Amino acid sequence: MTDRYGGDEFGLPHFGQVFHHSWRDEWSTEDAALARYVDGTAPYLIEAVLVDALRMADPAVPTWVFETLWSLGTERRLELRTEGIDPRDWLLRIIRLCRERLAGEGLDRHEEVPPSPYGHLTGAVLDEIMIVTPGLLELAQDSSWKTVPGVLPALDHTARHVCPDLAFRYLLRALTYGPQITRKQYERYVELGRRFEYGEFLVQGYEHLMV
Repeated sequence: MTDRYGGDEFGLPHFGQVFHHSWRDEWSTEDAALARYVDGTAPYLIEAVLVDALRMADPAVPTWVFETLWSLGTERRLELRTEGIDPRDWLLRIIRLCRERLAGEGLDRHEEVPPSPYGHLTGAVLDEIMIVTPGLLELAQDSSWKTVPGVLPALDHTARHVCPDLAFRYLLRALTYGPQITRKQYERYVELGRRFEYGEFLVQGYEHLMV
């Protein structure tokens, strides 16, 4: 079985990591950071961002779901509305630039994306969201600055109505905010990663969170 997108982090969660704590020292604006990512990232990873973004841009998906998970993925270092950016417009900008880059490479622009091929894993992802819910809620009470309001319903909605694969990748990102996991949880994540056809390094990057 071939690892998807090279075996490491990919898609919108990968793009969100561009906005690290010192990103403004490198790029003057969020648009500059977006353009740099799209221009300087391998086409197969741009395709992954585009597929995630198109699924999030479905009119049936509320904008708050994308906005919440964007905040989660960037660790709140680019809060869109705070910066005067309409979340829907930002999502459409991502889609437009990704399509332009792929067209320039002579690759498929993905005018449409089919339903997720991983729908059969929705229940497994929802189970893992439920298991970490108490820890995330406790963290929110203890240190609200480290958490993203609404992340649990956003993860739930994404798993049910967008793509369980994307929900699981964002769930892993949510764990970086503090709640520890057991070895059994981690082993289930590894198995889910295998079923999602991830490479070993994507889930392995969260191994340090085990109790």
